[in-house]
Amino acid sequence: MPEKEKNRFSQILEQLMNLAEIKNAALAKALQYDVSYISKWISGRMLPAEKTKRNVLQRISSEIVRLSSAVGIETLYETYQVANKRDLEQVIFDNLEAEYDYVQDMQRLYGSSVAPKTIFFVDLNPAQYISKMHHPVLRRVSRLYIMAQMDLLALAHEYRIQIIQGNIPRGPYHSYPDVHFSLMIDLSPDKIDPIYDPIFLINMMKEEAGLDFHLYKGKQAAGRMLFTVKDDFMISGILTAPNRCMSVTVSSEADNCNPLYDSIRNLCTREMLLYRDTTMADMVNGNGYIRSILALHQRWMIGQMTEHFLPDDLFEELLEQTEIEAEEGLDKEMLRNLHRLTKKAMEETRIKVIFHRIAFSNLAVESEIDFFDHKISLTLQQRIRYLKYLLELCTEQDTMHFRLIHESPVPDFQYAVTQSIFLSDTFCYMRLNTENGKNNLAVLNHPEMKMIFERFFEIIWSDQDDMSLSDHEEIASFIRQMIHRTEIIASINTENASDLLEYC
Repeated sequence: MPEKEKNRFSQILEQLMNLAEIKNAALAKALQYDVSYISKWISGRMLPAEKTKRNVLQRISSEIVRLSSAVGIETLYETYQVANKRDLEQVIFDNLEAEYDYVQDMQRLYGSSVAPKTIFFVDLNPAQYISKMHHPVLRRVSRLYIMAQMDLLALAHEYRIQIIQGNIPRGPYHSYPDVHFSLMIDLSPDKIDPIYDPIFLINMMKEEAGLDFHLYKGKQAAGRMLFTVKDDFMISGILTAPNRCMSVTVSSEADNCNPLYDSIRNLCTREMLLYRDTTMADMVNGNGYIRSILALHQRWMIGQMTEHFLPDDLFEELLEQTEIEAEEGLDKEMLRNLHRLTKKAMEETRIKVIFHRIAFSNLAVESEIDFFDHKISLTLQQRIRYLKYLLELCTEQDTMHFRLIHESPVPDFQYAVTQSIFLSDTFCYMRLNTENGKNNLAVLNHPEMKMIFERFFEIIWSDQDDMSLSDHEEIASFIRQMIHRTEIIASINTENASDLLEYC
């Protein structure tokens, strides 16, 4: 007689205990449960009681980490891509809870703790589709291969955000290089909101920066809602309206998942790739940085202050105080040449620059600038010198034309404004302000991606509402205020300078 299939919770619990090299009796003793309970959880005959679920799962997570063998703990670190026991306990708990909730849903919907291999729905709204798309398998962060073809721009805004946030763990300081996610979207002009959608794309790029993420364009994604995890899971549907998915199929059969995976993968060609990740070393050594500085029709949107606006003496100080050469493989003399080139270009080339006010606030409060994709904290005196040089550029440099944005054009993407975009006729790239510093340089290598952001820039540049300042004297007055406030704090010379600046 074939063995009864286990539910997903029992499978993950057994897998965790095997990886940690823990026996049933040891876990039972630690939890002060009879060993028969552990055996029933692992066999799938029983689940922990729902009313005590969180407490029990937290205790299981804690004890798995505590009881794990030396080899087991290293295997768990590798499996979940974390580096300390506290984070490991949390991700194990998240994984157990996701599987527990999934099994409970199966029992409520189908009267069985084991889901049918394939389920068909005539009609789902996007919220229902997304809840089924957020399968527990996505909690796995090693050897996860995902392909999707989704008409995101045809969806209501809140559904897009839920999809890109997904069910994949995204610790702010973690990266998951073993999660390979390729997404194809439709960029038909009639679907693109010139203000909202560029910001949405930036936000998506930042959200997915911790993964091995690739974004493609293709009309094949129009009306499609296809999402598949190789070997494990798929959900497919037809988007007939922004609030309606028809003919939805959900399956955990590899025979269904893998053909869909392969068909999407074959459409995601290099020619359809919207942007590519790069590093500052590759940009510098491959002349991308130089091409950006020497290009015509330069337009910069600055969400975090960068090395472009440094006076000579401060540039040299920062270059010497950082380990950028050792850490990033960048030659200091080459960086000096780039600084001189940038300064010359700003003197002789027409450049449009849009600053977001938050770039000034972050400089004042958090003291950080992006120095060739390397975060550096400035002292109060260094911040004053940086701002004074910006004031000089604003008031004395005829080739530099500035705008200052007071607030985000789209309220629900308030953090997207901390990203920086460098546009030109020949080389366009972004600096994403990611917490983990991974995959945060993106070259826009598809013409349609460039056009979307060029149009976005020009709309923001031409805006005459209260959202922005365009008069150079008004912008200069704002910078003088920032300098004055910073000088007041510097004169106090207090350890709480940053706190005081935040209240100014």
